[in-house]
Amino acid sequence: MNDEFIEGLRQFQQQALNLQSMMTDMQQRMPLGVEGTDAQGAVTVRLATDGLPEFIRAASDWQRRQEPEAVGAAVSEAYGVAMSQQMTTWAQAFEDSDWQGKADRLDSQSAQPEASADPAAQPDIPERDLRYVVSRPLDVLAEDVLSAFDAVDRMDETASEPAEVEGTSAGRHVTLAVTKGALRSCEVDRRWAQGQSYIQLNQAFEEALSDARDKLSSLEAASADGIASLQVDGLLDEALAILQNPQRFID
Repeated sequence: MNDEFIEGLRQFQQQALNLQSMMTDMQQRMPLGVEGTDAQGAVTVRLATDGLPEFIRAASDWQRRQEPEAVGAAVSEAYGVAMSQQMTTWAQAFEDSDWQGKADRLDSQSAQPEASADPAAQPDIPERDLRYVVSRPLDVLAEDVLSAFDAVDRMDETASEPAEVEGTSAGRHVTLAVTKGALRSCEVDRRWAQGQSYIQLNQAFEEALSDARDKLSSLEAASADGIASLQVDGLLDEALAILQNPQRFID
């Protein structure tokens, strides 16, 4: 049973490293600076790397192109155009890099673990400072690892619907509803917008976007605190210490 647990840890570690490599490759292929504009050319949205707008800008003659009551919808339209353009470019980059083939090979490796002639052989592990790590008995560590997995599963269930926040401008004339990585909607006060220049409108967009990002950051910080409370790093260090010298724990 102990041999199987250690081998399972080794396979999990290797799969995690492979997945991390694939995710890094995906991020590097994300097109940067993609912009979208509504059909009337009143609003332009540029995407940031996190999927939210980097900026929202009204054209200098936006009032000639859109009615004040349609500005919010124009923002959503411009964002949708930018997202479509980004996904098209991203999909082509993945196709060129044979990303699907890499994913299939990773799945195949997971389904058919490599046979080892020497199950006690020391696997390659990431460089971490384990000099002062004292691992607990294997059954105790396994119980804590399973408890951490259960806690993460509960977090995933809670986060299945991303939390939505609203960012507002000074005076609450512009409201942006966002989730992590997505703009859900934009509302602009029609009466207020009627008398605003493109400079004032863009300032309100900037304020609302900044407020939305601040609120999302607060949510992410709270989530990170919850993950930190699981002491995942400590559990990982204990597991790696076992992998470095598994025979100590096999009696």
